[in-house]
Amino acid sequence: MTITNLPGPTDVVDNSSEPPLGSTDPGPVTALRQIIFGRHWSLHQELRAVVADLGDRPRAGLTYDEETLIAPGLLRQVIARLGRPAREIAADHQLRGALCDAAQVSAPRLLLILTGHFSLTISAITRLGNGSAYQQQALDELDSGKTIGVLMLTELGGTNGNDHQAVAEWDAGTEGFWITTRTAQAWKFMPNAASTIPKTAVVTARLLVEGADQGVLPFLVRLRTTPTRRRRVMLALMRAFAPKSEIARRLRVSTGLAPGLQAATLPPKSSAAMDHGLYRFTRVWVPRDALLGGDWAQITEDGRFVCEVPHHARFHRAIAVLGDGRLDLANAAIASARAGLAGLTGYSRQRRPGKGMVMAERDNVRLDLVSGIAAVYACSVLGRRIRDQRAASDSDDRVHALWAMLAKPLLSDTTLKILTACQQLAGAQGALRSNLISDWIGNTKAIITAEGANRILQVKAGQQPGLENLRLPGTPEDLPWYLDMLIARERRIADSLRNGVLDPASRADGPETAAVELAEATAQRLAATSLHLESMSTTEPTARRLAEAAAATFALECVHSHGAWFSAHPDLERVGHELRRNRAILADHLPTLCAGFDLPDLQFAPIFSADYLRWYEDFAGWTS
Repeated sequence: MTITNLPGPTDVVDNSSEPPLGSTDPGPVTALRQIIFGRHWSLHQELRAVVADLGDRPRAGLTYDEETLIAPGLLRQVIARLGRPAREIAADHQLRGALCDAAQVSAPRLLLILTGHFSLTISAITRLGNGSAYQQQALDELDSGKTIGVLMLTELGGTNGNDHQAVAEWDAGTEGFWITTRTAQAWKFMPNAASTIPKTAVVTARLLVEGADQGVLPFLVRLRTTPTRRRRVMLALMRAFAPKSEIARRLRVSTGLAPGLQAATLPPKSSAAMDHGLYRFTRVWVPRDALLGGDWAQITEDGRFVCEVPHHARFHRAIAVLGDGRLDLANAAIASARAGLAGLTGYSRQRRPGKGMVMAERDNVRLDLVSGIAAVYACSVLGRRIRDQRAASDSDDRVHALWAMLAKPLLSDTTLKILTACQQLAGAQGALRSNLISDWIGNTKAIITAEGANRILQVKAGQQPGLENLRLPGTPEDLPWYLDMLIARERRIADSLRNGVLDPASRADGPETAAVELAEATAQRLAATSLHLESMSTTEPTARRLAEAAAATFALECVHSHGAWFSAHPDLERVGHELRRNRAILADHLPTLCAGFDLPDLQFAPIFSADYLRWYEDFAGWTS
C-alpha cells in the first residue's frame, strides 16, 4: 500500500458500521472514536493499514542480534509505502505521531527506531541546520531509510545537561571539529549503532574554541557508512568460517565506522531488541557544517564562535527538539494500553473455567478493566490535544517541551501499569509473545527511559515556576467538584515548594521529590480536564455520558490514591460513592468503550480472536 495523498485535518471517516466486541450501536462508537482521535481519525486509519500491511509478527527462533536487524528494513518499507521522504514525515506532527501510534500496536520493533530517526536526527538537521552540502547529503541518506538516524547524548558517567564530558574542539587549520571522549565517563552509552547498518548521529559534545569552553552543542556525524567491498568479503568469510570468534565479532562491530570511532556491542536486553553499543571517540573529525547551531550559534568564516544564547542555556536550547519524540513515544505507549484493554475485555467475556463464572463477571477483573479504561481515555485525549496544539502552533520548542515533559511520564507510566495488569489477568496467555502484550510492555519500559527518563523529566517540569497555572485552551472557570479537588492538592504542593516547607500530607523527602509530586499532580489534573472538555463538546448522548463517567472515574481514583491530602476536604465523603457509581456506568458499556479505540485487526493473536478456543484448535490442527 502506498499513500500519496494523506487526508487533511478535517477529514473524518465513519468506519463504525461493524464495531468490534459486540457493540451494536455505531452512534456512540463513532463519537467515542472522535474523542480519542479528534479530527484525524481518518489519518490514523490510513497509517494503521499501512503499518499492519508490513506483517511484522513475533517470530520464534531468532537470536537477539537477528531481532535488532528487523526494524531498519521495516523503516525503509514504511517510508516507501507512505510515498514521502522522511524529512516530510518528520515535519508533519500528525502524520509522524499517527505512524508511531500504529507502529507500537502492530509493529513494535519498528517503533524502537522511529523517534531517533525522525525527531532526534532529521528534525535536528532541518531545524538547526544551515542547508550545507554536508547536511543535505546526510538528509538524502536518511530520507529513504538507507541510513538510520540516532541521537548520541547519554554518557557512561551520566549526562546532566551541561555536565558533558565529550568535547568537540574547533580546528581552524582543517576547518572542522575533532570529537573526543577522553575518559570512560565520556563514552557514549546505549545508542543503537552497533550493527553494520549505516547510521548517522546527532552527537552532543562540549565545544572548545581556542581552549575556551563554549557550552554543549549538537554535531552531525556520519558514524557508520556502507563498508567497502573488501571489508564485506572479509566479514562474510568470518561469518561463514568462524561466526562466534572474537575476531569476527570485532570485525563486525568495526565495519564501516568513521575513522577514530570505536564501538562495543552491549549485552542484550530482556526485550525491545536494539543494537545498543558503547562508543569511544578518539579524534573523530567532522567538517565545519557538522555544528547544528541553528541561526543562533555558528563558527564565522574567520574562525570565531558567535552565539546569541547565554552559555548555560545552549544545551537546553539545542535539545528542545526532543519534545516531539517524547510526545510521540507517550502517545504510542497509550495506544498499546488501549489495545491491551480491548484484548483483555474480549478474552474475559469468553473465558469460563468449566461451569464457573465468566471471567468478565468477576469484580476483581472488572475493577482493573474499568479503571484502565478511564485512565486510557483521559491520557489518550491529553496526548492528542497536546499533539494538536503542537501541530497548530508555531510556538517555541521550549514551550512545547514542558507539555511533553508532563505527558510522557503520565502516559507511559500509566501504560506500564495497565499492560502489566492485563498480562497478569490473562494468565498464561499473557506470557506468550503471540498475544503481543509482552512486546508492548518491553517497548513501554524502553519508552520510560528514552528521550529523557520519566523521573528526571518530572523533576525538571515540577521545578518550572507557575506550573500549576498551566491550562488547556478552552478550560472554563467552573469545573466539576472532583477536578476542584485535584486543583486543591496541586496548589498545596506548589505552595509548599515555593515556601521550602514540605506539606504534612506529602511523601516527598526533599525539593526534587516534591517537584515530582507537583508534575504528577499537574499532569493528572490536565488529563482529567481534557476528557471533561471532550465530554462537554460531544453531542451524542451515550458517548457524552461515558466520557463524563470516565473523566470522573479517573479524577476520583487520583483523589482516592492520595487520600492524605484530602482528610479535611469537605467533599471527601462523596468520593467513594461517586467513584463506584461512575465505575458502574463504565462497566455496563465496556464493549462500546473498547470499540471506540478503533483497533487494527489483531485476530492473529489468540486473546484478540473472536473465539480463542477455535484459534487454538486451528493452531494445533485438532478438533473438539
